[in-house]
Amino acid sequence: MSRLSRWWVQPDQYDWTTTFLRQRGLLRSARMIMAVVAASSALVPLSTLLSEQHPSVSATLMGGIAAVFTVGLTIVWLTRWPTRRQSQAILVMGVSIIGGWSLVQPSATVAALACTATAVTGAHIAFLHRPKLMLYNATVAVVITTTAALRLARETDTAVAAAAFWIILFLNLSVPPAIWGMSQAMGVYARRSEQDPLTGLLNRRAFADAVSTLLAYPPPTDTHLAVVMVDLDDFKRINDTHGHPVGDDALRAVADLLRRHTPADAAVCRAGGEEFLVALTCLTCDVQPLAERFCAAVAELSPQVTASVGTASAELRLLRGHDIGFLDELIAIADMAMYAAKHRGGNQAHHGATF
Repeated sequence: MSRLSRWWVQPDQYDWTTTFLRQRGLLRSARMIMAVVAASSALVPLSTLLSEQHPSVSATLMGGIAAVFTVGLTIVWLTRWPTRRQSQAILVMGVSIIGGWSLVQPSATVAALACTATAVTGAHIAFLHRPKLMLYNATVAVVITTTAALRLARETDTAVAAAAFWIILFLNLSVPPAIWGMSQAMGVYARRSEQDPLTGLLNRRAFADAVSTLLAYPPPTDTHLAVVMVDLDDFKRINDTHGHPVGDDALRAVADLLRRHTPADAAVCRAGGEEFLVALTCLTCDVQPLAERFCAAVAELSPQVTASVGTASAELRLLRGHDIGFLDELIAIADMAMYAAKHRGGNQAHHGATF
């Protein structure tokens, strides 16, 4: 697959960007910035409507639509962060209104200036959405820019029209890809900062963030949050006997095993050393079967590797409205249960408590 083809099928980055901003407390600031942009945009059609002496019916209609849309958009950003579908609909409507408003302007100069607004919508799309929506924005930008430039050539001269055409086109074809590149770089940075470098699992900070997200949007049928602590038995002996490279291979193998044996939305973390944490929502408080599967699967990796597993669980309804401190309590209980399993000889699971 070519680089262009890979770019074309890039997934929507709306969810991870929203999560990234929410986890770092930046979502409200981002909303306020977007509200300021929308409010500033509202001033353009409003001032144009008020300043024109005898506007045409089409110009008045498009100006009214643009004014209502931008004022409404300002209210949306002030009150909430839209869903992915809402954001896509807003952008499609916004790009269409910009195109229509530019085409009906009686002044070619104002029509050309309006074309620069698609650079803003293009940047928004590049930051949050898929390349297909960027293509729609770019197509509208090229059409209205070409139309405005042809009008300028008739009303002024060819040199002015050509300069305006290339400046506006440069903005529309350079700003969105630049924003897309920065968004991708931010995504790579965010993922790497959340990963354990050896196993690729979440680190402890990212684990807590993932559990918060999991609790905010649990499957409707699940009733409990379960925390599972997995600790490899006598792991120091493996490093001392076979060397750290073999130990690292064992840790990576256990990490892959935990990924395979947990649901896709589970949070899996390397807690440190040879300890691993798993958090998942489930239909029941009884996670003993899952813990026992972990034990059996680890033992199958190598006769030299076994694990002690401790679990704890709590009803989701008891966790709503509480801060993340409850997670530390569940981890502490699962940790004590894991040590109880270890003191009993290891290679077994023990349940701590259910709330």
